Amino acid sequence: MKNSVSPIKTCFYWVLSFFMLASFNVQAKEQAKIALIIDDMGIQKDLSLSALQLPGAVTYSFLPFTAHTQALANVAHQKGKELMLHVPMQAIEPKEREIHELSSNMSSRAFERLFINQLQNIPYIAGINNHKGSLLTQNYSAMTHIMQLIKVQYGTALFFVDSKTATASVAQKAATDFGLAALGRDIFLDHDDPSQIEIRRQFRKLIALALRNGSALGIAHPRINTLAVLQDELHKIAAYNVQLVPVSELAFTARKIMPTIKHTKASPLIKLKAEPAQPELGEYDIF
Repeated sequence: MKNSVSPIKTCFYWVLSFFMLASFNVQAKEQAKIALIIDDMGIQKDLSLSALQLPGAVTYSFLPFTAHTQALANVAHQKGKELMLHVPMQAIEPKEREIHELSSNMSSRAFERLFINQLQNIPYIAGINNHKGSLLTQNYSAMTHIMQLIKVQYGTALFFVDSKTATASVAQKAATDFGLAALGRDIFLDHDDPSQIEIRRQFRKLIALALRNGSALGIAHPRINTLAVLQDELHKIAAYNVQLVPVSELAFTARKIMPTIKHTKASPLIKLKAEPAQPELGEYDIF
Protein backbone atom coordinates (compact mmCIF):
# COMPACT_ATOMS: atom_id res chain seq x y z
CA MET A 1 0.00 0.00 0.00
CA LYS A 2 1.44 3.35 -1.07
CA ASN A 3 2.05 6.04 1.51
CA SER A 4 0.01 9.16 0.93
CA VAL A 5 0.07 12.58 2.54
CA SER A 6 -3.18 13.50 4.22
CA PRO A 7 -4.99 16.69 3.18
CA ILE A 8 -4.43 18.06 6.70
CA LYS A 9 -0.67 17.64 6.42
CA THR A 10 -0.68 19.15 2.93
CA CYS A 11 -2.56 22.17 4.21
CA PHE A 12 -0.16 22.49 7.14
CA TYR A 13 2.88 22.50 4.83
CA TRP A 14 1.32 25.16 2.58
CA VAL A 15 0.54 27.38 5.57
CA LEU A 16 4.04 26.89 6.99
CA SER A 17 5.62 27.74 3.63
CA PHE A 18 3.47 30.87 3.36
CA PHE A 19 4.54 32.20 6.74
CA MET A 20 8.20 31.40 6.09
CA LEU A 21 8.09 33.34 2.82
CA ALA A 22 6.16 36.17 4.45
CA SER A 23 8.73 36.37 7.24
CA PHE A 24 11.54 36.47 4.68
CA ASN A 25 9.84 39.28 2.75
CA VAL A 26 9.28 41.34 5.90
CA GLN A 27 12.94 40.98 6.87
CA ALA A 28 14.03 42.00 3.38
CA LYS A 29 11.75 45.06 3.46
CA GLU A 30 12.98 46.10 6.87
CA GLN A 31 16.65 46.38 5.90
CA ALA A 32 17.76 49.94 6.56
CA LYS A 33 18.91 52.06 3.64
CA ILE A 34 21.43 54.84 3.27
CA ALA A 35 22.00 57.14 0.32
CA LEU A 36 25.16 59.14 -0.19
CA ILE A 37 25.66 62.26 -2.33
CA ILE A 38 29.13 63.37 -3.38
CA ASP A 39 28.77 67.13 -3.90
CA ASP A 40 30.99 69.61 -5.77
CA MET A 41 31.74 67.24 -8.63
CA GLY A 42 33.52 68.82 -11.58
CA ILE A 43 35.72 71.35 -9.76
CA GLN A 44 38.84 69.21 -9.43
CA LYS A 45 39.22 66.66 -12.19
CA ASP A 46 41.49 64.14 -10.44
CA LEU A 47 39.56 64.06 -7.18
CA SER A 48 36.26 63.86 -9.04
CA LEU A 49 37.56 60.89 -11.05
CA SER A 50 38.70 59.24 -7.82
CA ALA A 51 35.26 59.79 -6.34
CA LEU A 52 33.73 57.97 -9.29
CA GLN A 53 35.70 54.87 -8.25
CA LEU A 54 33.71 54.53 -5.02
CA PRO A 55 31.84 51.22 -4.91
CA GLY A 56 28.10 50.86 -4.94
CA ALA A 57 25.15 53.13 -5.64
CA VAL A 58 26.76 56.45 -4.73
CA THR A 59 25.01 59.51 -6.22
CA TYR A 60 27.09 62.37 -7.68
CA SER A 61 26.03 66.03 -7.74
CA PHE A 62 27.77 68.19 -10.36
CA LEU A 63 28.29 71.94 -10.29
CA PRO A 64 27.28 73.57 -13.58
CA PHE A 65 29.63 75.39 -15.94
CA THR A 66 32.93 73.97 -14.67
CA ALA A 67 35.65 72.94 -17.12
CA HIS A 68 35.29 69.24 -16.29
CA THR A 69 31.62 68.85 -15.47
CA GLN A 70 30.22 67.51 -18.73
CA ALA A 71 33.06 65.07 -19.41
CA LEU A 72 32.92 63.73 -15.85
CA ALA A 73 29.13 63.51 -15.97
CA ASN A 74 29.45 61.31 -19.04
CA VAL A 75 31.94 59.08 -17.21
CA ALA A 76 29.57 58.81 -14.25
CA HIS A 77 26.68 57.91 -16.54
CA GLN A 78 28.75 55.25 -18.29
CA LYS A 79 29.48 53.73 -14.89
CA GLY A 80 25.77 53.53 -14.17
CA LYS A 81 25.87 56.16 -11.42
CA GLU A 82 23.00 58.47 -10.53
CA LEU A 83 23.64 62.15 -11.30
CA MET A 84 22.32 65.37 -9.81
CA LEU A 85 22.63 69.09 -10.49
CA HIS A 86 24.34 70.95 -7.62
CA VAL A 87 22.78 74.42 -7.91
CA PRO A 88 24.82 77.37 -6.55
CA MET A 89 22.57 79.52 -4.36
CA GLN A 90 22.96 82.72 -2.39
CA ALA A 91 24.59 82.34 1.04
CA ILE A 92 24.22 84.52 4.11
CA GLU A 93 27.88 85.53 4.11
CA PRO A 94 28.68 87.84 1.15
CA LYS A 95 32.21 86.38 0.99
CA GLU A 96 30.65 83.03 0.11
CA ARG A 97 29.20 84.38 -3.12
CA GLU A 98 29.53 82.05 -6.12
CA ILE A 99 29.71 82.68 -9.84
CA HIS A 100 26.44 81.69 -11.53
CA GLU A 101 24.53 81.56 -8.24
CA LEU A 102 20.79 82.00 -7.95
CA SER A 103 20.04 85.09 -5.88
CA SER A 104 16.97 86.90 -4.59
CA ASN A 105 18.54 90.09 -5.96
CA MET A 106 17.96 88.88 -9.53
CA SER A 107 14.94 89.72 -11.62
CA SER A 108 12.46 86.91 -12.05
CA ARG A 109 13.39 86.53 -15.72
CA ALA A 110 17.16 86.47 -15.07
CA PHE A 111 16.62 83.95 -12.29
CA GLU A 112 14.63 81.74 -14.65
CA ARG A 113 17.18 81.94 -17.48
CA LEU A 114 20.10 81.07 -15.22
CA PHE A 115 18.35 78.12 -13.61
CA ILE A 116 17.23 76.66 -16.92
CA ASN A 117 20.78 77.00 -18.26
CA GLN A 118 22.05 75.19 -15.16
CA LEU A 119 19.55 72.39 -15.72
CA GLN A 120 20.62 72.03 -19.33
CA ASN A 121 24.34 72.07 -18.52
CA ILE A 122 24.40 68.70 -16.73
CA PRO A 123 23.31 65.63 -18.72
CA TYR A 124 21.43 62.65 -17.29
CA ILE A 125 20.35 64.32 -14.05
CA ALA A 126 17.83 62.54 -11.82
CA GLY A 127 17.62 65.23 -9.15
CA ILE A 128 18.81 68.56 -7.79
CA ASN A 129 20.30 69.88 -4.55
CA ASN A 130 21.55 73.26 -3.39
CA HIS A 131 25.19 74.34 -3.23
CA LYS A 132 25.54 76.77 -0.31
CA GLY A 133 22.27 78.72 -0.29
CA SER A 134 21.90 79.40 3.43
CA LEU A 135 20.10 82.66 2.56
CA LEU A 136 18.12 81.73 -0.55
CA THR A 137 16.75 78.48 0.86
CA GLN A 138 15.02 80.51 3.60
CA ASN A 139 13.13 82.44 0.92
CA TYR A 140 9.91 80.55 0.18
CA SER A 141 9.11 82.69 -2.85
CA ALA A 142 12.48 81.89 -4.45
CA MET A 143 12.19 78.21 -3.61
CA THR A 144 8.72 77.91 -5.11
CA HIS A 145 10.02 79.69 -8.21
CA ILE A 146 12.67 76.97 -8.55
CA MET A 147 10.19 74.14 -7.98
CA GLN A 148 7.80 75.61 -10.49
CA LEU A 149 10.52 75.75 -13.14
CA ILE A 150 11.46 72.13 -12.41
CA LYS A 151 7.80 71.13 -12.76
CA VAL A 152 7.44 72.97 -16.06
CA GLN A 153 10.64 71.47 -17.53
CA TYR A 154 10.47 67.92 -16.13
CA GLY A 155 7.06 67.32 -14.57
CA THR A 156 7.62 65.24 -11.44
CA ALA A 157 10.50 63.21 -12.90
CA LEU A 158 13.21 64.97 -10.85
CA PHE A 159 13.61 64.87 -7.09
CA PHE A 160 14.93 67.68 -4.89
CA VAL A 161 17.31 67.35 -1.94
CA ASP A 162 17.55 70.17 0.59
CA SER A 163 21.21 70.22 1.65
CA LYS A 164 20.01 72.05 4.78
CA THR A 165 22.73 74.66 4.92
CA ALA A 166 20.33 76.76 7.02
CA THR A 167 18.24 75.62 9.96
CA ALA A 168 15.26 77.62 8.71
CA SER A 169 15.43 76.33 5.12
CA VAL A 170 12.06 75.97 3.40
CA ALA A 171 13.40 74.27 0.26
CA GLN A 172 12.08 70.80 1.08
CA LYS A 173 8.65 72.19 1.97
CA ALA A 174 8.49 74.13 -1.30
CA ALA A 175 9.35 70.99 -3.26
CA THR A 176 6.68 68.87 -1.58
CA ASP A 177 4.15 71.70 -1.93
CA PHE A 178 4.69 71.44 -5.69
CA GLY A 179 4.30 67.66 -5.68
CA LEU A 180 7.98 66.88 -6.19
CA ALA A 181 9.76 64.02 -4.48
CA ALA A 182 11.97 65.63 -1.83
CA LEU A 183 14.36 64.83 0.99
CA GLY A 184 16.49 66.71 3.47
CA ARG A 185 20.12 65.96 4.24
CA ASP A 186 20.63 64.11 7.50
CA ILE A 187 24.43 64.10 7.96
CA PHE A 188 27.34 66.06 6.49
CA LEU A 189 30.25 63.62 6.58
CA ASP A 190 33.06 66.09 5.98
CA HIS A 191 32.04 69.65 6.74
CA ASP A 192 35.14 71.87 6.86
CA ASP A 193 37.40 69.02 5.60
CA PRO A 194 37.99 67.22 8.92
CA SER A 195 40.27 64.30 9.80
CA GLN A 196 39.61 60.74 8.72
CA ILE A 197 38.65 59.92 12.31
CA GLU A 198 35.89 62.54 12.28
CA ILE A 199 34.66 61.52 8.81
CA ARG A 200 34.46 57.90 9.92
CA ARG A 201 32.57 58.99 13.03
CA GLN A 202 30.08 60.88 10.89
CA PHE A 203 29.66 57.89 8.57
CA ARG A 204 28.89 55.67 11.56
CA LYS A 205 26.33 58.27 12.70
CA LEU A 206 24.71 57.95 9.28
CA ILE A 207 24.52 54.18 9.69
CA ALA A 208 23.08 54.49 13.21
CA LEU A 209 20.45 56.95 12.00
CA ALA A 210 19.41 54.62 9.19
CA LEU A 211 19.17 51.65 11.54
CA ARG A 212 16.99 53.72 13.88
CA ASN A 213 14.73 55.39 11.30
CA GLY A 214 14.86 52.98 8.37
CA SER A 215 16.84 55.30 6.09
CA ALA A 216 19.28 58.22 6.15
CA LEU A 217 20.88 60.58 3.64
CA GLY A 218 24.48 61.75 3.85
CA ILE A 219 26.44 64.34 1.89
CA ALA A 220 30.20 64.29 1.35
CA HIS A 221 32.74 65.84 -1.01
CA PRO A 222 35.55 64.65 -3.30
CA ARG A 223 38.39 65.20 -0.84
CA ILE A 224 41.40 63.03 -0.04
CA ASN A 225 40.42 62.14 3.54
CA THR A 226 36.79 61.60 2.61
CA LEU A 227 37.54 59.28 -0.29
CA ALA A 228 39.96 57.22 1.80
CA VAL A 229 37.33 56.65 4.48
CA LEU A 230 34.53 55.93 2.03
CA GLN A 231 36.60 53.44 0.03
CA ASP A 232 37.05 51.50 3.25
CA GLU A 233 33.57 51.87 4.72
CA LEU A 234 31.57 51.25 1.54
CA HIS A 235 33.40 47.99 0.85
CA LYS A 236 32.08 46.61 4.14
CA ILE A 237 28.62 48.17 4.02
CA ALA A 238 26.87 44.78 4.22
CA ALA A 239 28.44 44.18 7.63
CA TYR A 240 26.44 47.13 8.99
CA ASN A 241 23.17 45.51 7.87
CA VAL A 242 22.28 48.49 5.70
CA GLN A 243 21.85 48.85 1.97
CA LEU A 244 23.40 51.66 -0.09
CA VAL A 245 20.82 52.93 -2.59
CA PRO A 246 20.58 55.82 -5.07
CA VAL A 247 19.10 58.99 -3.63
CA SER A 248 16.11 58.67 -5.97
CA GLU A 249 15.06 55.46 -4.21
CA LEU A 250 14.73 57.26 -0.90
CA ALA A 251 13.16 60.37 -2.44
CA PHE A 252 10.41 58.66 -4.41
CA THR A 253 9.66 56.27 -1.54
CA ALA A 254 9.27 59.27 0.77
CA ARG A 255 6.87 60.98 -1.64
CA LYS A 256 4.41 58.08 -1.33
CA ILE A 257 3.87 58.84 2.34
CA MET A 258 4.17 62.63 2.30
CA PRO A 259 1.17 64.91 1.56
CA THR A 260 1.54 66.91 -1.63
CA ILE A 261 -0.36 69.62 -3.46
CA LYS A 262 -1.29 68.53 -6.97
CA HIS A 263 -0.65 71.01 -9.78
CA THR A 264 -2.26 70.00 -13.06
CA LYS A 265 -1.05 73.10 -14.90
CA ALA A 266 1.97 75.35 -14.68
CA SER A 267 0.93 78.52 -12.90
CA PRO A 268 2.35 81.93 -13.88
CA LEU A 269 5.91 82.56 -12.81
CA ILE A 270 6.13 83.66 -9.20
CA LYS A 271 7.58 87.08 -8.51
CA LEU A 272 10.61 86.91 -6.24
CA LYS A 273 10.40 88.62 -2.87
CA ALA A 274 13.25 90.05 -0.86
CA GLU A 275 15.14 87.72 1.46
CA PRO A 276 14.37 87.77 5.21
CA ALA A 277 15.66 90.93 6.88
CA GLN A 278 17.18 88.89 9.72
CA PRO A 279 17.94 85.42 8.36
CA GLU A 280 18.17 82.67 10.93
CA LEU A 281 21.65 81.32 11.51
CA GLY A 282 22.02 77.57 11.39
CA GLU A 283 24.42 74.68 11.72
CA TYR A 284 26.28 75.25 8.46
CA ASP A 285 25.60 78.90 7.70
CA ILE A 286 29.03 79.62 6.26
CA PHE A 287 27.35 78.09 3.21
